[in-house]
Amino acid sequence: MAGPILVVSPHLDDAVLSLGGSIAGWVARGTRVVIASVYTQGPPLADIAPSMRKFADYTTRIAEDDAACEVLGAEVLRLRQIERAFRPPYLTGWSFFTTPAERTGFGGLTNVIAALEPLAAVDPAEIHVPFGIGNHIDHVEALLAASDWAIARGWLARLRFYEDFYALSFGIRRTHFQAKRLAAHRPWQKPLLRARRLAVILKTIGARIAGPPVEMFLAPALARAEWTSTSAPVSASAEQQQLAAIACYRSQTRAFGGLAGVDRALRAYHALFRGEPCWRPEVRSP
Repeated sequence: MAGPILVVSPHLDDAVLSLGGSIAGWVARGTRVVIASVYTQGPPLADIAPSMRKFADYTTRIAEDDAACEVLGAEVLRLRQIERAFRPPYLTGWSFFTTPAERTGFGGLTNVIAALEPLAAVDPAEIHVPFGIGNHIDHVEALLAASDWAIARGWLARLRFYEDFYALSFGIRRTHFQAKRLAAHRPWQKPLLRARRLAVILKTIGARIAGPPVEMFLAPALARAEWTSTSAPVSASAEQQQLAAIACYRSQTRAFGGLAGVDRALRAYHALFRGEPCWRPEVRSP
């Protein structure tokens, strides 16, 4: 059995949506997988705009996440941080896909690093972190916090970067400094071709991406890295487990146009990339 794998998930569904096939495969091979969900609490629902309450209903979302992680056989830890949309001043519209002008603009960064510190006891062989594809401010903050934390512990070689769910869109992929390298495919290979509602939603998100690119915020060791990508195959049974786990997130799949489109898009994504791409930094000497 391999050493434990730690997966840092910005929100309660991100690890399963983005890396669920790999997680199912690792667990099937006897590997301990711990999902650390970062942003898992918020203000009272009465303080939240009605249009955002489906995202801030953490009682429902945690129950859904418990069910999803049970399907995959993964352990789950919740770091009890508040996502940027629900920290005053509350964000509106699509502004959570805008990164701040400076690294200091990630106001929760210090708190997330502190919340990760007890996870050193897991002693993970690998630490899988979102790659910030799509510029969602929480995803980028989780990326920075987890990579800063790992590097400070001397665990740079343990870091792996998984593709955020937004990477299903080739348009969004092309805004990312590394994911764009895997976006040069023929139109009929696009994962969203048979998921029209999801395609429209991600196209809208792609048009709202703003602010400095992810690579502007990376720690120096990562900024000078050479990146390679690999894709471990996702078996048919692991893929089915992932899709069954995603079905547990009933309150969230509606926001992506429905479960059927997510199902078709992820199957096409796995087929195109022969699994779920994983990015690894090879650090050059200064």
